[in-house]
Amino acid sequence: MMEEALSKTLSSDGNMKEDVPKDEESHDGDSAGESRMTGTGHGVEAEQQRLRKEAAQNLAASETKTVCMLRFLVMALLVTGTTVVLVGVYLFSSQAEQKDFEDGFNIHASQLIESFGFAVERKMVAIGVLATSLTSYAQATGAEFPFVTLPDFAARGADIRVLAGVVGMHYCPMVTDEKRLKWEEYAFMHRFQINENFAQDNFLREEQDDYFDSILYGTNISGDNPNRRLQKGGGPEDNPNILKDGTGFNLRIHNPTGQPEINGTGPYFPSWQRTPVSAGLQRGINLNLAKANPYGGIDLVGELLKNPKIIISRMAVPVPKFIQVFTANLRVSQYRKRVDTYLEDPFAFFAYPVFDSLNVTTRSLAGMINSNLYWRVYFQDVLPSNAQGIIAVLSNSYNQTFSYRIDGQSAVLLGPEDFHDPHYSDMVVSLDVTSFVKQKANPETRAYLTAPLHETFGRYTLKVYPTDSTKDEYTTSNPVLYTVVVGCIFAITALVFVLFDTWVEKRQRIVLNRAVESGAIVNELFPEEVQHRMYEDDRKLEDKKASGGVWRTSPNQAHGLESVGAGESGLASSGGQIADEYKNCTVIFSDLAGFTARQTGHCPSEVFELLETIYKAIDSIALRRKVFKVETIGDCWLGVCGLPQANPKHAMVMARFAADCQKKMQELVVSLSDRLGSDTESLRLRTGLHSGSVTAGVLRGQKSRFQLFGDTVNTASRIETTGQKGRIHASQTTADELIAFGKRSWLIARSDKVVAKGKGEMQTYWIEVSSDAKSSGTMSIFDGEGSDSLRNGAAQKRNVIVTAENSNAHNDNEEIPDISV
Repeated sequence: MMEEALSKTLSSDGNMKEDVPKDEESHDGDSAGESRMTGTGHGVEAEQQRLRKEAAQNLAASETKTVCMLRFLVMALLVTGTTVVLVGVYLFSSQAEQKDFEDGFNIHASQLIESFGFAVERKMVAIGVLATSLTSYAQATGAEFPFVTLPDFAARGADIRVLAGVVGMHYCPMVTDEKRLKWEEYAFMHRFQINENFAQDNFLREEQDDYFDSILYGTNISGDNPNRRLQKGGGPEDNPNILKDGTGFNLRIHNPTGQPEINGTGPYFPSWQRTPVSAGLQRGINLNLAKANPYGGIDLVGELLKNPKIIISRMAVPVPKFIQVFTANLRVSQYRKRVDTYLEDPFAFFAYPVFDSLNVTTRSLAGMINSNLYWRVYFQDVLPSNAQGIIAVLSNSYNQTFSYRIDGQSAVLLGPEDFHDPHYSDMVVSLDVTSFVKQKANPETRAYLTAPLHETFGRYTLKVYPTDSTKDEYTTSNPVLYTVVVGCIFAITALVFVLFDTWVEKRQRIVLNRAVESGAIVNELFPEEVQHRMYEDDRKLEDKKASGGVWRTSPNQAHGLESVGAGESGLASSGGQIADEYKNCTVIFSDLAGFTARQTGHCPSEVFELLETIYKAIDSIALRRKVFKVETIGDCWLGVCGLPQANPKHAMVMARFAADCQKKMQELVVSLSDRLGSDTESLRLRTGLHSGSVTAGVLRGQKSRFQLFGDTVNTASRIETTGQKGRIHASQTTADELIAFGKRSWLIARSDKVVAKGKGEMQTYWIEVSSDAKSSGTMSIFDGEGSDSLRNGAAQKRNVIVTAENSNAHNDNEEIPDISV
């Protein structure tokens, strides 16, 4: 303690004892000594002040170096910690955003990859339905390939086109050289099927456009529409194989120039049925698609003959001279509202084999369904809006590469190159279409007769990459913001620490000066032996407080009350005394019945463990129920409700409090019996309650504390001593208060009257709080049944409610007196 340290440097008369040099003690007759140590009171007082100042300086000097080192160490740790934390916060938040970016991209890329693969699978199954329909129709009608024409091809094909996501489909039967002439005769006889399909297609499309309230090109069969103009005059006017009836029908299987194919170069795959049908009508019949330009010179038909599987052709972009043809095809397709979107996009032909039988072991190639698809379709309406800047690179075994940029649900062609950013090459997510389709094939996705995809010819690969735009969706200024915020927090913390250190140093100087003065006073009041014992006790108490073993409010807190306001009586305390009168209160005495007999044979530690456990539980209930604890007297707990703060429901609150204590007591003695002995279970609380006026205050002096005075306290004590073990005993006054709040059901009148010392005979009651009792709410004083005298007396009491206005009254934080057993 600081006072103890200072006392070692001061003698009992206030002079330095250990730290004053000997030469100053011996030469008290010189001029300097006389000027300081003359017999006058002023000289002695000045000398004592100087010595006290020197004592304070000597005491502080020994700690200055350590404090400075510690201060420097704390600041160094603060700066180092701040730097480490700032770097850690920035790196952590940046890495978190990077991880979110990578995870988000992988999710979107996987979604795009799987959607693309399943789209190819769905296209295979959808076109397979049309191929199966051709085979099934031929077998049902007994027709022989290639002499098969499927009814309602336009209507059937419209459904398939939407499901497969293709622009158009051409059924091309396989015609050998032996069957060529017969085929050309068959085609001439059945050529008007294309007109019927054209009419059906136009009718259905027109109805659909009317339904969607849209007017598009190519829906007027009789008018001079642009589609008809685009495809009129497809061949030379002097070609003898072209009929002059206005249909433009070519009698021979011919190449794209309109010239007949040379005999012996078969088999041939002439276009026969198609969907949708453009205004060219019969002009497209008998065009040998085995040698069509979009195949780009590859022998797709030759591979199909050798290995009849689905083959995807090279990617092609419409050249200017054919742009009108593709425009016409798009305007009669399901993409007629977005012609410009797909007009210049690359597309590929999807050759699906048609077989002559439904028996997969004996069937042979009878033709093909040739469909053209735009790859952009498979990239649109797939990803959410926050998937921005994703690059899809589509390549094939024909050494072609095209790149698309996908922003949400839209896709844009970038060009015939790989346009991904090399910086993100390591984040690529790729898909081999053929392997994916083969791997994912199962009864849920693959029909019985769906043809497989060719494994080596026309193999496509899709690679997906992110871009800076993709990363920007996940990159924010949060790392910098978090770093700045944390830096500001540390800066403010450092500033507060500096201010705190400055104020603490200032406060320490003040405390040190006062400690010097207090040390002088202590030296005057107590002998040296007593001082040492006091300081030793204080040190032990501080050690216990630091370890959490003891809690106690400083006695100076009680002594420091300087003024007291008016109590409920409205009269100010006279003479500066701390005392007030509270008109409406309920006092409780709760005694530990059987404790005195039990403590014999138990060591003090067990006795105190029992009392501390019980009192701690009661204190906790009192805090919850807002009951004011006054003190404990041995094994008796004293409390009051209605002060310092007035509470008109004081009796009801106290009754509930007492009931809670009784219940908690029964639980505690059972739990403590194993450790403190079986006789602990027999202990019970004997509780007494009485309501009335109470005087409360602090009697100043040694070990002063907050105390209650008055007849109400004495009566409550009598009620408790005449009660029974484990029961709550209440006076008539308390019973009246409970009846006034409708709690008559809690009361049981005692059969015999109690004879209390100084009170005579008294009618008392046992209280048993109902389990369904409410903890709050407004009660009528006429609730329940009772005598008119009880009810009227309670009503009269309730007419006067005086609120305690003593703002400096004692509270729960007052010092807890020592317990004596």
